[in-house]
Amino acid sequence: MKKLYTFLILGFALSLISFGQDLPIIWQNTIGGSDDDRLYCMNKTADGGFILGGRSRSDISGDKTENSIGIGDYWVVKVNSNGLIEWQNTIGGSLDDHLYSISQTSDGGYILGGISNSNISGDKSENAMGIMDYWVVKINAFGSIEWENTIGGNGVDYMYSIEESLDGGYILGGKSNSNISGDKTENSLGEDDIWVIKINESGIIQWDNTIGGDSYDNLESLSVTTDGGYILGGSSSSGISGDKTEGNIGSSDFWVIKLTNNGNIEWQNTIGGTEGDWIEHISQTSDGGYIIGGGSTSNISGDKTENSNGGFDMWVVKLDSSGLILWQNTIGGNDQDMLESIRETSGGGYIIAGGSQSNISGDKDENTIGDSDYWILKLNAFGAIEGQNTIGGTGAEGAYSAIETADEGYFVAGFSNSDISGDKIENSQGGYDFWILKLDNILEVTENDFSNTLNLHPNPAKNTIRITLKNQTIDVVKIYSVKGELLKVLKNFENSSPIDVSYLASGVYYLQLTSGKSIATKKFVKE
Repeated sequence: MKKLYTFLILGFALSLISFGQDLPIIWQNTIGGSDDDRLYCMNKTADGGFILGGRSRSDISGDKTENSIGIGDYWVVKVNSNGLIEWQNTIGGSLDDHLYSISQTSDGGYILGGISNSNISGDKSENAMGIMDYWVVKINAFGSIEWENTIGGNGVDYMYSIEESLDGGYILGGKSNSNISGDKTENSLGEDDIWVIKINESGIIQWDNTIGGDSYDNLESLSVTTDGGYILGGSSSSGISGDKTEGNIGSSDFWVIKLTNNGNIEWQNTIGGTEGDWIEHISQTSDGGYIIGGGSTSNISGDKTENSNGGFDMWVVKLDSSGLILWQNTIGGNDQDMLESIRETSGGGYIIAGGSQSNISGDKDENTIGDSDYWILKLNAFGAIEGQNTIGGTGAEGAYSAIETADEGYFVAGFSNSDISGDKIENSQGGYDFWILKLDNILEVTENDFSNTLNLHPNPAKNTIRITLKNQTIDVVKIYSVKGELLKVLKNFENSSPIDVSYLASGVYYLQLTSGKSIATKKFVKE
């Protein structure tokens, strides 16, 4: 088991602690048929189980109880808290249907959102409107269809995210290049635009909004906010034009948009470096701010404060309630590392699910097992890595979602084509399969020889503070406000050097140290 050396705060006392935190696997289940089955979405259910969704091309075989309807179908699988299948449903038309978003609704059923180019056939009751359409399906608590709606224009429309709204309807979003036609009420602004649609509890459109600039704009994730509005996360290559109020920083940037409950833009923020940056997941946090996770190839530039580790990196950004950056972390190894989801945990930290092709390097502490692996990371409230696990077999895996369970473990879902090897204990059923895991959040704590080697003085402080760490070098010093706002960064810090804090207002602050793979956080008071 790998070791992660971390400091814990106990009031104002600080001791260096050794954590044996590997997020170990408790159980796993490979779910699939004889063809290609890929999981793209997962959520918790009220009974302690989980709802899984994706695309299936399998006929009756393995775990599949129904034949495929078209080229690819929605496949919904309900599992209990131990990962065992309770029911499933194959939903589709005669062509290609992909399910990208799923969640339980207030009536105990489920709302499904994805794409379809099928005409009337199978479960489709409406013809395709364009090359590809949004397809919304409402099912009851046992997976039976209650209603469905094909929504689109005359071009290509891709829905990636859907959630129940506070009024019992649904908010859905993705991208579109359709002009006024079908359900589109506005012409395209650029090459691709964000398209957000509000429907009522029966699937009837209440309003839609086409949002974009003069180039490529895409929505990957949206979430309902506590004020009844919506937060949107995607990417933009547009300059100032259309709805864009800020120019692009790189080839593609994070684009965060806050909407009111009737779909009007409240504020927006373009965030990025000089290369490519894109959002995969966004949600509101318990403090009223927002957590964003995505990918980046940018070095230090624009809003990026850290260089790329190599290839694609995960880029995590915390915003306040007005969309201003509080902190950020670039996470990766020397190859391609992709974040798919980030969710807040009960302790105020975050759990990340994604994929990695990196060996030990940068933030990676394990080599890859196959072509690509699940990479699961636990971050603290300030975005520092607390624990991680590289999970996979000798084939290819990609984790799409991780969520905290009632016992403070983690449920992870994605897809795999590995046979028994590495962490896989079951062979592939055929092609890619759904692969679900339960991880423990074990925290083994043992005092080590460095427990009394760090000294911060004076505390409280007026103008300067000094830090001394015996027998170790201090690589980075960061000062945070109690709200998590990064105020100062010092690199290549020398032991006992004075740190100017005279500019700080009176109050409590956090000082975070990095020494090799160790992270220390200590509270101090500015008089």
